[in-house]
Amino acid sequence: MNKKKIALFHPWIKSWGGAEKVVLEILKSKKYDIDLYTWVYDEENTFQEFKKYKIHLLAPKFGKKLSKLHVLRGLFLPISLFKKIPLEKYDLFLISTSGLAEFITFRNYKKGKTYAYCHTPLREANKKIVKWNFANRYEKNILKKYLYFAAVKIYRILEKQAWKKLDVIIFNSELSKSRAEEHKLIRKQKTHVIYPPINFSQFKKLKTKIGKHFVYISRLNPPKRQDLLIEAWKKFSNKNKGYKLILIGTPDNKKYYKELLKLSEEDNSIEIKINVKNKELEDLLRSSKAGIFLGYQEDFGIVPLEILAAGKPLLAIDEGGYVNVIKNHPLFYKIKEKHSRKEMVNEIVKRLENFVKEKQKKTIKQIKIKNFRTEIDKILEKEWKK
Repeated sequence: MNKKKIALFHPWIKSWGGAEKVVLEILKSKKYDIDLYTWVYDEENTFQEFKKYKIHLLAPKFGKKLSKLHVLRGLFLPISLFKKIPLEKYDLFLISTSGLAEFITFRNYKKGKTYAYCHTPLREANKKIVKWNFANRYEKNILKKYLYFAAVKIYRILEKQAWKKLDVIIFNSELSKSRAEEHKLIRKQKTHVIYPPINFSQFKKLKTKIGKHFVYISRLNPPKRQDLLIEAWKKFSNKNKGYKLILIGTPDNKKYYKELLKLSEEDNSIEIKINVKNKELEDLLRSSKAGIFLGYQEDFGIVPLEILAAGKPLLAIDEGGYVNVIKNHPLFYKIKEKHSRKEMVNEIVKRLENFVKEKQKKTIKQIKIKNFRTEIDKILEKEWKK
C-alpha cells in the first residue's frame, strides 16, 4: 500500500525554536511521505536533524536576512502570491503557521485538504500584544508606532481572507485557539487542540541537585523579557547575595542581545550563554536552584514543562498556553502578569525573594500530556477516511 503524500510548509527554519521542533516531529512520521517547503532555511542556526530531509526553498537567498527583521517579514507576501507548490502531487497540504505562513494559500490551495497546525495567529496583530508593543517596542518612535498600527490593520484583512482557505485547523493550545476566535478567524472549519511534542524521557534520568543558580532558557528577544529579569535580578541580588542568574538562548534579535550584554556587564552574578549544546544545557538545569520563564502571552511554552519534568521548581508568568497543563503542579510558583514595566519588575523581585525564603519542596517529575504524533495521525486518518 502506497503511503499518503503530504506537502508540509513552514515559513522559516532559522532557530532552535518550538515551531521547528513541531515540524521535525511531523517529518519523522513513518506513516506518510512528507516533502518540506519553506521560504528560508538557515541550517547553521537550527536543529541539525533537518539535514536528513529534502527541503524545497521558495524564497531567494536575501530572504534569510528579511526573516530576521521583525518589521520586514511582511515582504514575504509577494513571494506567497507568486510561488507555486505542485500540490497535485500530494494528498494533503499541511501549513505550520505562527502568522504570515497562511498567505501561501493565496496561490496554493488544495480544496478540502488544506490543513494548518497553528502555533498562534500572528502575535503582533493580537490586541494585547499590540498594546504591549506600543508600550515596549515603539514608545519612543511615533512614526514606527503609526506604521505598525497601519500594518496591523492591513494584515488583519489579509489574514481573514487566507484563513478562509484552511479546512482543518489544529491549535497548539487553548490560548492560540482563543486568539483565532477573538479575531473571528474560525468559521466552518474543523478545529482541534494538540499540544506540541515534548520528550520527557531525557529528563527522567537526570540526577538533580540543588545549586545556587537560576536558569532562564529561551530565545533572546523582547517578548521573552530577559531585560526585565536582569533589572529585577539586580534589585534581588543586592539583598540576597550568593545566587547567580544564567540566561541561555539564541540571539534572535542581535540589537536586543547587545542590550542584554550592556545591562549585565560588570555584574558577576549574571551570565549570558548562547547556542548551548544539549549536554551543557542539561547539566545547568540539573544543578540549578530553579528555572524561570517570563515570555509575554506565550503561545504554549515547552521550556516551562521541561523544567518541571527535570524535577526543578518553575518561577513563571501565570498567563500563557502552558498554564492549563501545569496550573496545579506543586513546583509551579506563579508570577502575576503585570502590564506596566515597573510593576512587572517589582513582581519578579517579590517572587524571587519569597521563593528563596521558602522551604524547597520535594522533587516531582511526573507530567503527562498526550503523544503529539499519535494525536496528529488520528486527525489525518479520520479526515482521509471520509
